[in-house]
Amino acid sequence: MEIVDQQAIKFKIKSDRVPLVTDYLERSEVLENNGDDAELLVYWGIEEMQHMVKVYGDKVPSPIQKDYEWPGIHTPFKHQEVTAAFLSLHQRAFCFNEAGTGKTSSVVWAADYLMQQGLVKRVLVICPLSIMYSAWQADIFKTSMHRSVAVAYGDAEKRKKIINGVYEFVIINYDGVGIVQEDIKNAGFDLIVIDEANAYKTVTTKRWKTLAKLITPSTRLWMLTGTPASQSPLDAYGLARLVSPGNVPKFYTAWRDKVMYQVSRFKYMPKPTARNDVHKALQPAIRFEKAQCLDLPDVTYQTRVVPLTPQVNKYYQAIKNQMLIEAAGEKISAVNAASKLTKLLQISGGAVYTDTHEVIEFDISPRLNALMEVIDETLHKVIFLFRIVTLYSWFQTI
Repeated sequence: MEIVDQQAIKFKIKSDRVPLVTDYLERSEVLENNGDDAELLVYWGIEEMQHMVKVYGDKVPSPIQKDYEWPGIHTPFKHQEVTAAFLSLHQRAFCFNEAGTGKTSSVVWAADYLMQQGLVKRVLVICPLSIMYSAWQADIFKTSMHRSVAVAYGDAEKRKKIINGVYEFVIINYDGVGIVQEDIKNAGFDLIVIDEANAYKTVTTKRWKTLAKLITPSTRLWMLTGTPASQSPLDAYGLARLVSPGNVPKFYTAWRDKVMYQVSRFKYMPKPTARNDVHKALQPAIRFEKAQCLDLPDVTYQTRVVPLTPQVNKYYQAIKNQMLIEAAGEKISAVNAASKLTKLLQISGGAVYTDTHEVIEFDISPRLNALMEVIDETLHKVIFLFRIVTLYSWFQTI
């Protein structure tokens, strides 16, 4: 394979595969054909290269390398460029880059490039509630500030208004999809991005079935997770059925029998070949681990926005505005700004010390769910730094 004048690519393929190129691509030419092998010259365009991936494989270079200016306030790292190039060539694909490698920005750049080429008009991003604003909306602002973006969150009417609007990127949480399913179906989204895709590993869930109904043969689908099938080889089935259904059997039980063996009535264990079977099922895919990304900074930070439950919000606002809260017959006073702030932190953390040093608990399930999301996203050990009162609430929950 050779790039010619930044305009075309020379490919060497088997002669019997030549019609798979020339019959579909007008801007292609046979340079040599000796009966066994052939050399072709193919225009280096995005649609041509997307077709060549099917014929030649994943080593095809994306024209994003020559056509795209990589907008944004940060210059992309090398692995982000490679990831964006890979995604731009695949209608459906997995991105298994490890957490903290910046795969969100890679997806935004790839989508923006396809928009420039006229292949994508609208993008629907489905992700956890905690990263809709802090990760996705923020990254789109930083990497493709010329694109319009909105978060479809709130009551059904607000979601519908945003989905039926003119926004190029629309961000929605998993469970919100079912609320406005029909509006999404008719809103012209030609690219769907699923972040933390393990949420769709089970084909029997309402969440999975809702998404499956939204995907048409022409829909682009990119699924992201740093921990594919981390709990069991069975987890790969739901993901593969959405992205590459031809890679797995039609029925779940057939996949289970392929990758697991039964040791008792209700217990199954992975077969020795399960790892390879999962790898083949979850293709096409790209993965970078942090150790491979030598140009990454030593530490990366991510902020997650987690909504307060109605119960927490009620008392949070009460102590914020009135500096006094009553709960369970105890009075919790804030005699100065410092103690007031401490009480607010305690409430948002799930447990408050009263003036008599008793503990009153609050519902912080969204915060704990966000914490579990972070744990699920990593393959490595996790260190928690808790306030004592938050630690109490956490252990009470688990």
